[in-house]
Amino acid sequence: MRIDLHIHSYYSDGTLTPQEIIQNAKNNDVELIALTDHNQCTGNKEIIEFAKEANIQCITGAEVDTLEDGENFHVLAYGYDLENTEFKNYLETIKRKLDEVSEKLIMKMEKDYPEVSLDDFNQYTYDPKLGGWKALYYFIDRKLANDIGESFGYYFKYDHTYECVDFPPIQEVCQMIHFAKGKAVLAHPGKVIDTKDMEYFKFKLRKIIESNDLDGIECYYPSHTEEVVKVCLELCKEKDLMITCGCDCHGTFEKTTIGQLDIAKEELVLKDLVVHNII
Repeated sequence: MRIDLHIHSYYSDGTLTPQEIIQNAKNNDVELIALTDHNQCTGNKEIIEFAKEANIQCITGAEVDTLEDGENFHVLAYGYDLENTEFKNYLETIKRKLDEVSEKLIMKMEKDYPEVSLDDFNQYTYDPKLGGWKALYYFIDRKLANDIGESFGYYFKYDHTYECVDFPPIQEVCQMIHFAKGKAVLAHPGKVIDTKDMEYFKFKLRKIIESNDLDGIECYYPSHTEEVVKVCLELCKEKDLMITCGCDCHGTFEKTTIGQLDIAKEELVLKDLVVHNII
């Protein structure tokens, strides 16, 4: 039974529709998935229905932005109640904060580039099926960038990071996920924490886990080295945490594909995670 619990659709920054995600999962022999769009649950009901038709199990999901020690950690919410209005509203407020990151960059750039303005940016629209987010295409359409890579460059040029917005701390996000009867899993720690010094990585990961009510770690991830995976697994076993996997597929916007890790259920620890669609 192949599993992939970290997938994005065009409802956030991916290029695939929920139906296309299910077709990809079926083509790649993936039998258990989670749609984890950024700070929203919009596509979950839709993908669960397509999953039923394809005999694929589906867990409700979302990837939530947090700010901890000045770093943008992501927490994966799994198995939460889709009817929990308070949690949906909470996700919406964080989604709005994510939009503010780009808006604040535009405000910095207004002084240097007459081609851009916040008013113009707010009126600008783009095709979400292109993947990514609005600002990347805005820079291209305003002739400030030739491609996505050059658009990303403006975030670096202005030293513009997620610290410019008051995203909630990990513990608050965990509490809200638990309130919605879900599980909170730390996403891709090897992508966020510096792994050049593995002793530092171990120290930092342990600090994050011991300081927050997290239920698990996304141990298996495309960019995680064997050493990173080993550290994550050891900590999960020591703390009796869930062990999950995810490819972080964004369709054609990035290079990973659904189910590429070829992780079997036996390699994971999902505990009593709610599966809404059991075939």
